[in-house]
Amino acid sequence: MKTVTIFGGAGAKNTLLALKDLKGLKIYSIPSVFDSGGSTGEIRRTFKVYALGDLREHLLAASEDKNIASALSIRIKTRGENHSLGNIFLLNMIKKYGENYLDVVHKVLAIPSHIKVMPIVSNVNYSGNLIVYSNSGKLVGEDSLDVNRRLKVRDVKLEKKAKISEEAKKALLSSDYIMFGPGDLYSSLIPNLLVDGAHEVLTKSKAKKILITNVMNKVSETSGFKTSDFVDAFGRFGISFDKVVANNRYLDEAKRVKAKYGYLHGFVKNDLSGENVIESDLINEKTPYEHDPTKLKEVLRNIIFRG
Repeated sequence: MKTVTIFGGAGAKNTLLALKDLKGLKIYSIPSVFDSGGSTGEIRRTFKVYALGDLREHLLAASEDKNIASALSIRIKTRGENHSLGNIFLLNMIKKYGENYLDVVHKVLAIPSHIKVMPIVSNVNYSGNLIVYSNSGKLVGEDSLDVNRRLKVRDVKLEKKAKISEEAKKALLSSDYIMFGPGDLYSSLIPNLLVDGAHEVLTKSKAKKILITNVMNKVSETSGFKTSDFVDAFGRFGISFDKVVANNRYLDEAKRVKAKYGYLHGFVKNDLSGENVIESDLINEKTPYEHDPTKLKEVLRNIIFRG
């Protein structure tokens, strides 16, 4: 069995942990490379490379060498920015090995052979920002959504054209499943659908499409969203789902939570039913705004191997 996973950076760890130990499953993990904030944004502007933040998160989550993964998670402050050592490592690998750098990175990080992390574009020098059209007007950059205020996002586009890589195209066409989420809807998930050729490939692919909805809503992107709102948002970009995985355990409404990227508030309530909707308690007890990898693993195992 083969699956493509398209999810956010912070959500990568728990979702990959849920999938990586499922025997007989080949995983192609596609992160967003259109971020523009923090360490990633500074490196993009200075060195003219695509965003490394979500890519780093996917790679470190897949790594079998936890000592290296832990070291590359450290941040150092320089020139007023807290830079991730993982970002600096990836930048240097790009400089040394060019567009084939990820082949070397997989070996250095001891990523198992059944997992392949790949951006949806091959051009490491892609520099276009995400353009967001909202009730507050036109916003430039993915980091424009990392704020503590409600926005109604009407549309998102890429500032410059980007073309789907042959590697990503092959993975999408050969996989049995394509999983979307968890992750920031408009700043991490949907941007991958905006590259030239992606929609055509996803339409042509015979893979079953699965949506894993977030546990909590991001204030600036999906405030008040229910499961159906996530489904509808993807529908506007031509994506429909064969299965929808939703958390159905809601803790007492908490105050706004400062997550790694932006603020969260309110659980994503499931308002869908039917045989294609799988409800379960998916909350991580330590960080209740994230998925628990063990709980999610059992749900995904049943979908992939038992139909």
